[in-house]
Amino acid sequence: MISTTTSISTTAVKIVSKAVNETRTVVIRPGGNDMYIGGADVTTANGLVISNNTNFSIEIPPNEELWCVVGSGTHTVTILTSFAETV
Repeated sequence: MISTTTSISTTAVKIVSKAVNETRTVVIRPGGNDMYIGGADVTTANGLVISNNTNFSIEIPPNEELWCVVGSGTHTVTILTSFAETV
């Protein structure tokens, strides 16, 4: 497993890269504010909201990425994922 912490702002940031031929389950934990996840076009209006300081699990299909954004400021998100060959 790999644990990373990334800074997120009001501009979409990629938090999970594409994995070649591998589905992964990812655990996400926002720190400091609610955040919104989705594709590269994610916004606070179209993203799936994850409440601050809660754990959220999602399955990422092969060749898909996960992006996130916050409504204001800069906050952190911690991601726990399995190692995968990424592109």
